[in-house]
Amino acid sequence: SKKYLSLTERSHIAHLLKLSEVQ
Repeated sequence: SKKYLSLTERSHIAHLLKLSEVQ
């Protein structure tokens, strides 16, 4: 199993978290 996320996955998750924080 993957022990860490790829940079694209991390940036995507960070983007989703940022959107959820705004709402």
